[in-house]
Amino acid sequence: MELYLQFGYGMKKNVIELADKWGETTVILSPRDIEPKSLETWCKELQKHNIKLLFDPQCYYPHSNHKKLDKYGYHTLVNYTNLGTNGNEEIEEDLLRKVKYYNDISNTYEYILPGIIVQNLDDEWFRKNEVLIKKSKEILYDKQRIMTIALSKNSLMFNNEIVEKIIEKTEEWEIDGYYIVSEHPENKYLVDDAVWMTNLLDLCAGLKLQGKKVILGYASHQFLCCATTKIDAIASGSWLNVRIFKNKFTDEDDQIARRNIWYYYPQALSEYKLTFLDLAFNNNVLNRMKPDSNLNDDYAKVLFSGALPTSTSFKESDAFKHYLNSLKYQTEKLTKKTYKETLSAQEILLETAQRNIEFNRKNGIYAQDRDFRDCVDINLAALQILDRNRGFVLGREWNNI
Repeated sequence: MELYLQFGYGMKKNVIELADKWGETTVILSPRDIEPKSLETWCKELQKHNIKLLFDPQCYYPHSNHKKLDKYGYHTLVNYTNLGTNGNEEIEEDLLRKVKYYNDISNTYEYILPGIIVQNLDDEWFRKNEVLIKKSKEILYDKQRIMTIALSKNSLMFNNEIVEKIIEKTEEWEIDGYYIVSEHPENKYLVDDAVWMTNLLDLCAGLKLQGKKVILGYASHQFLCCATTKIDAIASGSWLNVRIFKNKFTDEDDQIARRNIWYYYPQALSEYKLTFLDLAFNNNVLNRMKPDSNLNDDYAKVLFSGALPTSTSFKESDAFKHYLNSLKYQTEKLTKKTYKETLSAQEILLETAQRNIEFNRKNGIYAQDRDFRDCVDINLAALQILDRNRGFVLGREWNNI
């Protein structure tokens, strides 16, 4: 499993710096955050730094009002009722030709087909997607095609009937892969719904076992557990709005509020404000929170230089780069040669996180709403159910998917 960068507000400079450090890197472009007139220039600059590009059309909420998306000329064409309707084939053709145009400008290596959020994934939703896929074979014929599966927050809750239906229906789709985006329950950054997490893992595994490429978009460190499904990549970014999928495609949501600086403690899967790092410093336990030396990460080094963390030069951009660099390291290390080894690595990761979280809490060091303590049980439960339901097949097919 790889880490892709989910492009968002103000990420260009950080993306280039990380790509220079990592070598080859994949970035999923966001038309919400790039003006059409800047797209070609930006893409040429990014590709000079060995960055491979994908273009997410971001048609999830076609009735949303967002001035940058509207400038691309296809966002307002799309709605659930007109796609896939007899006599309206020109709508799909116009939409896909515009998607192709911006992919050509961006020099992407694969196409991401647009997907729309609906509350109910009924037979009509599947039919309309099938029509779009069929049309895409005629227009987007020169690269592999990745279909967007965009899910409302209710789609993965309560039971797994929707997941079973998606897996059954997609068996017949002539497509090369899937780009999954799913709203979180209650728009929470860290998901505390075990059914939702269990169904997401089941969906990832089911699609991957079809032999298709699978990318999970708008992801955080909580989704490191997807390594057990052998998906190809998770995509994450700097601000929370590119680590959690929700409707941010209106002008009202376009402002980035001033936020606290958070330090990601990889061995605890938790993030801490600098004021709590000050408490750790005063209690002589800060050095326990150093990232693994194998991370090759200088971004957070200053926090452990012997000075009070809030008095150091650790900036917001350093926090973002440290988070993404840590996530890349963890992503690469968690996929093992066999399914059982990969599952075991996940269990060790979660058990280690739990011990480190509890140690910090006993010493008055709290991660507040970014504490992973409750998510340890959520992820463990999801992994255990995945192992029960699909472990045998994943183990058998591990080197073939």
